Amino acid sequence: METVLRGREFTASAKEVEEIARKISPQPVRRHAILVDGRRFPPKQLLEALLEAKGIRMDRLAYTSKDAYYLFTRLGFAHVRTGEKGKGLQALKGLTGIISLGGNALEDSEWYYE
Repeated sequence: METVLRGREFTASAKEVEEIARKISPQPVRRHAILVDGRRFPPKQLLEALLEAKGIRMDRLAYTSKDAYYLFTRLGFAHVRTGEKGKGLQALKGLTGIISLGGNALEDSEWYYE
């Protein structure tokens, strides 16, 4: 597939992306991921690796996750939005001893840490 990214023309195929993905380790995913062979990659990391393989030097700040998303979904890769599950529970754990769930914050915090 021929594409243009920030004025730079190049071709890309799903096979090329799969080969590149095999050579790199996925970085931690924040909100969005592209699935390649069952592995989750941050869109910008995968795009950066593709551009490097093509000999195109472009800083990650020059393109967006949305640019990467459009390219990879057009090539047939699935996009996954990672929910930030557990953040609410982590926030509540941070408030242990400060708020009360059963009426007495001190007793609640002692119960929580037992």
